[in-house]
Amino acid sequence: MDSLENFTQLLRDKQNLEDDQIRLCIDFLTAEKVLLEEKEDFLLSLALKGETAEETASFINYFRELARNPELHEFSDQAIDLCGTGGDRAGSFNISTFVSFILASAGVPVIKHGNRSISSKCGSADLLEAIGIPLELDINQINESIKQLSFTFLFAPSFHPAFKHIAPVRKELAKKGVITIFNILGPLINPARPGFQLLGVYAQELVSRIGNSLKQTGIKSGYVVHGCVDDHPTITGVDELTSSGQNIICGFEQKKGIRNQIWGPEKFGLEYSNISDIKGGDLKRNLELMNLLLNNRAPKGLTSSVLMNAALAFMTVGKTNNLQEGVGLARQLLIDGEVKKWLDAVRTFYS
Repeated sequence: MDSLENFTQLLRDKQNLEDDQIRLCIDFLTAEKVLLEEKEDFLLSLALKGETAEETASFINYFRELARNPELHEFSDQAIDLCGTGGDRAGSFNISTFVSFILASAGVPVIKHGNRSISSKCGSADLLEAIGIPLELDINQINESIKQLSFTFLFAPSFHPAFKHIAPVRKELAKKGVITIFNILGPLINPARPGFQLLGVYAQELVSRIGNSLKQTGIKSGYVVHGCVDDHPTITGVDELTSSGQNIICGFEQKKGIRNQIWGPEKFGLEYSNISDIKGGDLKRNLELMNLLLNNRAPKGLTSSVLMNAALAFMTVGKTNNLQEGVGLARQLLIDGEVKKWLDAVRTFYS
């Protein structure tokens, strides 16, 4: 087919697209010469049809191929990325970023891929920049960082030039309140292709589909999670594990298939807490909460939610054998000041 409009018509007819068709569509979407209206129509039609796991996997694979290579092959296979899609409108503390610090302090290689705030007041890049990590790093700095700190950050705008001609249509659709595949794609296209991933999504209906998609992209093992929230008038869920309700889980391994489960905090040996405990805010408030966590004075629910996510991440990479062992390791790293020491090492490294 020689135009994006032809593929849009297939979507209107409720036809799913094959991998080679998705690749052609992405070429049209990333082309400057294709009209913004044509791109809008395609993305809206895809959203109305509903993306399949296979279509989502094709988007992930091709955008990874189009990305700038960070040259982290030596580390990628054993590394993990922890992130959330955002979009839950809960305004929670940046849990996945802080959990990344805990894992790195234990020597687990973390290749974090993220951006500035889009749907919240403080994105991962905002928090990392505030603790002294530059966003624009060259390839040597990226590699040296993971060697010395077991952590490196890939700032999404620096690695995805293909997004340049998609940004305008995303802005237009966002103004109209339209949710498209690009609302979830960012956290899925880490250009380093780490072997493990812990991903939080903003809606429980995404959990199984995204889990199936990630499995198809070749990730060795990972989990997609959504935290349900009980008894709140406006917040129904968050894009991470939480001690404020049940958690919808999709675990996947290349050799063992897909596992869909529901876990409460008791699975981790922890108690239920109020969703207000994980409330974040702007950058200043997130830094305050980070310091409370480092000094073991954070709200109970925030501490529990951090420990839950760290425990699952430790188990995912094989650092611990079960969730309660992971909770114990994460708690001890905080109590012993190992995470504080790691942050001091980060500041020294980048100074």
